[in-house]
Amino acid sequence: MTDRSPMPRFRFDHIHLRAREPEAMMRFFTSLFGATARPAGRPGRWILGLDGQTLLIGPPNADHPPAPGPDFPYCGLEHIGLAVADMDAAIAWLRAAGADIPVGPLTAGGLCLAFIRGPEGVMVELLERREHDPS
Repeated sequence: MTDRSPMPRFRFDHIHLRAREPEAMMRFFTSLFGATARPAGRPGRWILGLDGQTLLIGPPNADHPPAPGPDFPYCGLEHIGLAVADMDAAIAWLRAAGADIPVGPLTAGGLCLAFIRGPEGVMVELLERREHDPS
């Protein structure tokens, strides 16, 4: 048996999104979900803050052209999930803002969810955890 050193501490740092139109992706998150944005120092790069988490948005790498995104749903990092306290109010606000809501809201057990489609097929799940009444 070999001795193993203690497991290092891992902390969440960021999610990185590549976008053919980084400014459109940045506007999606700032206008619909209240993210804050600041330029990341190079053209087409943005640092967004959303509820204490960091989203990095960057343009495609010129040396490695991007492949087309898969159709939703798919295996891999599929969507970003955001919790809301009042799904009905959130959906009404998003619809008034012109959001594309291809799924939901749906309720199953104590969970209500909906999906919002962003630029380049990026999906954001909204979820509200509700009291479950088994009767």
